[in-house]
Amino acid sequence: MNAREAHDRAVQKLVDEYASKGFQVQKEAVLPFVLEGGRRLRADILAERDDEHHVVEVKLRGVRGELEARRWDEIARQIRARPGWHFKIVPIEQDPPPLPDPERIEAELTNVEALLDQDRLTAALLLAASAFEASARRRLLAAGALLRSDTPAALAEQLVAQGHIEQENFVPLRDAIELRNAVVHGHLDQLPERDAIQRLVADARRLLHAA
Repeated sequence: MNAREAHDRAVQKLVDEYASKGFQVQKEAVLPFVLEGGRRLRADILAERDDEHHVVEVKLRGVRGELEARRWDEIARQIRARPGWHFKIVPIEQDPPPLPDPERIEAELTNVEALLDQDRLTAALLLAASAFEASARRRLLAAGALLRSDTPAALAEQLVAQGHIEQENFVPLRDAIELRNAVVHGHLDQLPERDAIQRLVADARRLLHAA
């Protein structure tokens, strides 16, 4: 389920809950008053019953930055200042995409080796890093770990901390990840090192086939 589907499902669930309590409910409702600065708010939900008015926004958990959080705090203050008006943000979790199965990861590692044979190092690096991340997540989740972060560097640190990768292997693995990050962020003049790619492949396979 993507972010839009998760949002819409949560909105509909709240609409049904308010309606079951006797509220008149609108989705994507423009509020009948102007906020400071002349802005009009289009709310995910406006639920009204007699003199009771509930404005509800549904947001994916963890996606609000500091500026957006301050903006919503200010909107909440202005709405709640009106008699009978209430405002709340309902956080929802987005289902993570499913991880590829081991056979798919192994197939991509084989593709990495084919790219290496063709000296297509940049493509090999990106695919190797992707396969490593998939293997890392599978290994940590299989061990019952909670993923602290989705970044490749954080995954590597967690793997070392929990004993899935030897400490002495961390620095070369981190260097390979940093090289991948540089390429992803547009530093295409940095020629990937064959050893770094092979490091990612070897560690991915080790994690993939760990008992």
